[in-house]
Amino acid sequence: MLCGNAYIGAVAPALARRILGVGTYIIATEPLGEERARSLLPANAAVADINWILDYFRRSQDHRLLFGGRVSYSSVQPPRLAESIAKRMLRVFPALEQVKVDYAWGGYLDITMSRAPDFGRLAHNVFYLQGFSGHGVALAGLAGKLTAEAIAGTAERFDVFGRFPHRDFPGGPLFRRPSLMLAMLYYRLRDVL
Repeated sequence: MLCGNAYIGAVAPALARRILGVGTYIIATEPLGEERARSLLPANAAVADINWILDYFRRSQDHRLLFGGRVSYSSVQPPRLAESIAKRMLRVFPALEQVKVDYAWGGYLDITMSRAPDFGRLAHNVFYLQGFSGHGVALAGLAGKLTAEAIAGTAERFDVFGRFPHRDFPGGPLFRRPSLMLAMLYYRLRDVL
């Protein structure tokens, strides 16, 4: 089973051509208190919007708001990270204007050209999962279940996902990231408009 996310390239270069690692970032507010945190998200669900460059948020166990989104297609962390994400957070939760941000961090996730997950096999008994494209929390449980079924000998449901076509990112090793940066600028402008 291969599950390397944005770091799979050294293990399976053929798979790495179909994904691209992008930076995603998140902040954690100071503790809000249980009542205030519940007023923001009563169901304690993880939420994501429908923009191409999505924002996502949820409550933490210690009653903070975790808010993420902003991505970097250039592999360079954005300057003033906490401030820029807090600004996005305030568009969704203006009541948090006076709330302090205690933590900010980021990491890489893998995206596919279509933003659909890429499940498949490299051999009869070698399975892979990649390209959750920022939707891993929602899909990882299902992916694990389908893969466990396939390993146990019932692969019909896993193989349905394996039939979805996935293309390599254009541009080869040198130009794929710059090409993606130009395309994402276009989609970022669409989100704004």
